[in-house]
Amino acid sequence: MADKRRILIIMMDGFDPAYLQASDMPNTKQMVANGFHKTVKGIMPTVTNVNNTGICCGCAPKDHGITANSYFDLQTHKEEYMDQADMVLAPTIFERAQKVGIKQSALLTAKRKTQSLLRTGSTIRLAAERPDEAEGGDVDWVSRLGPAPDIYSPEINHWLFKAAQIVLNETDCDITYFHTTDFPMHMEPPSGDMSQFHLHECDNLLGETLNEHPDLEVFMSADHGMNFKSRCYDLNTLLPQKGCEIFFAMSAERDPYVKHHRTFGGTAFVFLNHPSDFERVADVCRRLDGVEAVYDRYTAASKFLLHPDRIGDMLVTGDIDTVFGPNDSDTGIEEMPEGFRTHGGSDEGNVPLIIYNHEVNFDQWHDYQYNFDLTREIGF
Repeated sequence: MADKRRILIIMMDGFDPAYLQASDMPNTKQMVANGFHKTVKGIMPTVTNVNNTGICCGCAPKDHGITANSYFDLQTHKEEYMDQADMVLAPTIFERAQKVGIKQSALLTAKRKTQSLLRTGSTIRLAAERPDEAEGGDVDWVSRLGPAPDIYSPEINHWLFKAAQIVLNETDCDITYFHTTDFPMHMEPPSGDMSQFHLHECDNLLGETLNEHPDLEVFMSADHGMNFKSRCYDLNTLLPQKGCEIFFAMSAERDPYVKHHRTFGGTAFVFLNHPSDFERVADVCRRLDGVEAVYDRYTAASKFLLHPDRIGDMLVTGDIDTVFGPNDSDTGIEEMPEGFRTHGGSDEGNVPLIIYNHEVNFDQWHDYQYNFDLTREIGF
């Protein structure tokens, strides 16, 4: 059919606007010049699962239910990864497409956790981290592309982009959702050689794709930015030393990719022993250098569009220098080595939103406020 839509959704993990500005990415910048482009907000906590799910579902965490990379199970008293499809409370873009008769869709990701989290409704699923666990379709990915590079490398994103080209060239998928890894952004700022190589090659592959498919609709955004950090607070160690016993504190950043960030991120959920402890614990947290703000559960849910049943009694945010997580210091305060980069706080909240080959009414400029608006307005 001449009017058949082909849609590519690119979720560039960690794609701070500074990377777009500083990198040699002529094809991406051509989309910016000839399409719709705006810097919008990611959702707090600015971690991958929260924002990736928002983009894939076209809604905020208060509706889709994913509020961090992990959650604390109050029944078992264990931290668990928040990466299973049954935790997602809203329909994915693949499910929404099915309702309007679009049957074929692909979920392609560098990270295995995304395949388990956002799988519902997709017909082809591939995580470059474990191509042997791919589902749907009849492509032998390793035979076609060679073994996938290590998850802690920039090249894994290039391998994945070539997989996306195969899907677009050889399958009937109407929608391809493509999620990279932000390992290069954790390792280097925009000026770094690895970063320049990583994004230039991604852009080359995008250019090849647009040449092959000139009518391809491209929807592109990111989950969060990235910054250098200088201190980490382990609230489970630090607060009791200051006379404030708590039940548990958890970094919202915690996921399996510890080489990226050691599980340290700019937002912590604190679970209290008793509601009456809130003001005392909050007062101690506010006095810590680098703590940006402290919120109770329902204030945090309202301010950050979070699901109140899936966060702690307290949400603590760090400034641009400060992160939280279980560290190696007896005092609960660890100075970060030079070059340590991560995200999770409000300072990593700005991300680009780019729409190309899809008409956007510029009268609706103000309707695009968050990264999840990327797919909310896709047309189904």
